[in-house]
Amino acid sequence: MKMNWQKGFNMSYLIIIFFSFITLVFSSFSQACGDNPNAIIQGPFKDSAFNDGVVCFQNTPDKRNIMFYLSYMSKDGIYNEVVDTYYYSDAPAELMSVFFSPVNGEKNIVVLLRWNVNYESNGIQYPYFYEIKTYQKENNNRYKLNLDSNKDTQLSGYQINKNGKIINYPLDNAGKIKSYLIEKYRP
Repeated sequence: MKMNWQKGFNMSYLIIIFFSFITLVFSSFSQACGDNPNAIIQGPFKDSAFNDGVVCFQNTPDKRNIMFYLSYMSKDGIYNEVVDTYYYSDAPAELMSVFFSPVNGEKNIVVLLRWNVNYESNGIQYPYFYEIKTYQKENNNRYKLNLDSNKDTQLSGYQINKNGKIINYPLDNAGKIKSYLIEKYRP
């Protein structure tokens, strides 16, 4: 009788040690992106430009702004930094799409944002404002803003409702944006 209790105890002990070991091993491979994993709205996405790199996007605590984070392993430890912040403007920013695309032959992260502006002028309604931003890796292992509407006016615009007819912003999805960038910014 004593032997069965010891076998049961030993088996339970071994199971606990095994699961503790597995948890420890897998947690060492995972890495945080951003400062609040509960606020992530997109990502983390693997980014091969960096050692164990990931990018993610998360809401600020008030859900008015979106923060774009880059996180990767460096010789000094985990690097976790805000690349950009998309601010409230008439309404909270909405992250519509995130993808990688070449710009002038270099891999860029492309972000499509939208704001519900919902205003009217001269009988024309403007429900949404769109903006596209691209980011390119710098030599110091960070991302920098590469393209936005300040450098290319086609990278922002409105959805329009004129006399009941909706005219969408021409670059309102990832496929259209990627085609535009490849065509216009071909090396």
